[in-house]
Amino acid sequence: MADTRESLHFLDYWRVITSRKEIVIAVSLLVILSGVLVSQLMPRVYMGSTLIEVREETPDVDPFGAEAVRFNPFFLPTQFEIIQSRPILDEVIRRQNLVEKLGTAYGYMDDPLRFEITYRVLSNAMQVQQYRDTNLIEIRIRLSEPKDTVCQEVAEAANMVADVFRDQRMQRSRDETERALSALLESYEQQKRRVQEQEQKVEEIRKRYGLDVLSRELGTDSELAKRSLATIEEQRLQARLELAASEARLNNVDKLSAQELREAAMYLVEDPALIDLVTRKNRISSELDGLREAFGAKHPTVVANMASIAALDAQIERTIAGLRVGMRAAYDAARKKYEILEEQAEEMKKVVRNAESAAFLEFNEAQQELAHARRIRDVLETRYLQERIRLQIPRTIVEMIERAQPPDAERPVSPNLLLNIILSVLVGLGAGMGLAFFIEYMDTSIKTIEDIEQYVAAPVLGVIPQKVKPFTPEDAAPANAESYRVLRTNIRFSKKMTEGKMICCTSGSVGEGKSLTVFNLGVVCGEMGDRTLIVDADLHRPRQHRMIGVSNDFGLANVLVGALRLEEAIVATRFPNVSVMPSGRLPSGAHGLLDTRKMKEIMGTLAGSYDIVLFDTPPILGVSDTSLLAREMDGVLLVIQHRKYPRAVSKRARDILENMGANLVGVVLNNVNISRDYSYYYYHHYYYRSRYGKGRDRQQRS
Repeated sequence: MADTRESLHFLDYWRVITSRKEIVIAVSLLVILSGVLVSQLMPRVYMGSTLIEVREETPDVDPFGAEAVRFNPFFLPTQFEIIQSRPILDEVIRRQNLVEKLGTAYGYMDDPLRFEITYRVLSNAMQVQQYRDTNLIEIRIRLSEPKDTVCQEVAEAANMVADVFRDQRMQRSRDETERALSALLESYEQQKRRVQEQEQKVEEIRKRYGLDVLSRELGTDSELAKRSLATIEEQRLQARLELAASEARLNNVDKLSAQELREAAMYLVEDPALIDLVTRKNRISSELDGLREAFGAKHPTVVANMASIAALDAQIERTIAGLRVGMRAAYDAARKKYEILEEQAEEMKKVVRNAESAAFLEFNEAQQELAHARRIRDVLETRYLQERIRLQIPRTIVEMIERAQPPDAERPVSPNLLLNIILSVLVGLGAGMGLAFFIEYMDTSIKTIEDIEQYVAAPVLGVIPQKVKPFTPEDAAPANAESYRVLRTNIRFSKKMTEGKMICCTSGSVGEGKSLTVFNLGVVCGEMGDRTLIVDADLHRPRQHRMIGVSNDFGLANVLVGALRLEEAIVATRFPNVSVMPSGRLPSGAHGLLDTRKMKEIMGTLAGSYDIVLFDTPPILGVSDTSLLAREMDGVLLVIQHRKYPRAVSKRARDILENMGANLVGVVLNNVNISRDYSYYYYHHYYYRSRYGKGRDRQQRS
């Protein structure tokens, strides 16, 4: 159910558009032509575009291995705004002489504010775009003047903005660095003077307390003196151990006899020469015993070996004697070393005690301040020299990725004729449909059958198309005639017309087509075999005699006043089974003729003579005749012209008929544009196509 309502809702919109298609087409064409015309008249705008890469402030090569630059989320947005700032544009205007060029082109050279005007023109012409997730920035300049050199000017202006931005940024960076170096140099000089002052203070303290160089070297720091004393004490302890070992060895040697010493010497000392002598003697002695047993005591070999043993004994004695002397000397040396270290320890103890005194504390504090001042001075000096070297190293903070080239003179960026035409079509269609819907909203006339059912609360018996003319025997459009046949059929089978013959046709106001409806309906009824009489009861504006082509000198009015008999007022027509009673001439001063007993008698007579009698009455609003006749009729047809009068007119006519007690059979919707309103199209052509066959060339669509 929801889908059906939505479809009908869409078709309803489509009906509005098709019914107002002239407005939609006219507005669309007007907007399209205006768009094309404006595009042709618009100045040709050309664009120059430069692409640059903006980097952080770092040298191309850092000789000191500085830390990597940390990401700054505000860097690129800041540079983005700086490019569009007033100092950049002012410098571009001066370098490119834009005041004279643009001032002459736009005609404001005589204006005292020409520089300000040029700035506004350039500012409006410049567009800066930042590419997302990159360091790339595109600079665009759009200009239409001066016409002869505009292509060259936009390219030069875009490149000039990039150049000025690069130069100013480098100059600003250099100026900032120079100011920082000046401040750093000043701080260094101050620290250098402070070091000199601190050195003088240290010297004054040394002289005041009479501290010598050695004392100054050893006592400048109590902690240093304590560490030195600990080292000396450790060395003194080691020397004491060595002295005790030397003394023990010497005492053992002194206690042994010559023979005992000879036997123990190789174990007391590790002398390779002594060990070699003892080993050789023992080997020869072993060999001598064997030789004696074999050769005797006087054998030359035995004698030679005995001589060798005697020589070795002499050498061993001399070596042992030297060993005694050496051990004595080693003992004396160890004792002397121990005594010296003991003296040094006593002296260092005095230094430590002196270093912890008030004089040395003041001296140490001054020395510490001096050392601190020297460290700061050295750091400042190193930093100053590093920054001065960095300043001399080239750095690329703005790199030209793509310089602007003069655009093609045949390809301006604006106006875009194709785009403007497309936009004009869209805007035109939108404006046309919007105006159509606005007019439709403001239009309160009857537009659809649903409007009649809602506001008039009466069934629609017939839908008459546009441009219907009075039928003639020679020419009656089949499609139009079928509309009246449908109307006749609906009247005949209406529940409100049970065996009724007298039908009154009226409308809410003039010009809604009631007279034409009566005439054509009468012709169709006669064609279908009904004895039909058309009575022109509109005594104020009679029309039937003109459509039939008869005289209006005599008619209903003459019968009512008794000047003519009824049968004499009825005129036969060229149409089969159709007669007409003209309105006749209304006598001067005769009013209310229809509200007479004579009129009722006439209606009774006519009902017995004809199958159907159609009364053409005046509009019900503003004329009382229709109200008088309507309540006497078997049925009343209310003709409403499509999209002519407000709905209130038709509703008011219905209310009057109901108040008068008239039998409103239904409504005839007249003058409908079948080709626009598709619902009426199918309603109308269904009957024609079913009667005359599909595709006949005689079918006419209005």
